[in-house]
Amino acid sequence: MKEYGEQDELLEQKKALIQEIRKSTDIFKAMADPIRQDILMMFMISKRMNVAQVVAQSPLSRPAVSHHLRILKQAGILYSIKEKTEVYYHLSFDDAVIKQLQSIIQAAEKVIHHPDKNISE
Repeated sequence: MKEYGEQDELLEQKKALIQEIRKSTDIFKAMADPIRQDILMMFMISKRMNVAQVVAQSPLSRPAVSHHLRILKQAGILYSIKEKTEVYYHLSFDDAVIKQLQSIIQAAEKVIHHPDKNISE
């Protein structure tokens, strides 16, 4: 029988994984919406667009597009630059987003590869 210390270590690793996933909620919510996925695809092609350019390629109203762009920006997936009177958006996936997703993967790998992963708690 394994010692409780090893089981405690596995439990702590599982808690750490859940904590990393919770920290990433905004990223996952932003990317889960099919409309925002379509908008992200537009940015993969055009690289830089303002709200009017996104509206022109979408069936959505300007306020709806602005709402989705704001969510993507808050999640760190897009960033914006104001040029004169216009705001242009770009794909960001800034270092913070990438590092957060990598943290989830690393925490999951610790749980998956832990020798006591099959012990029920």
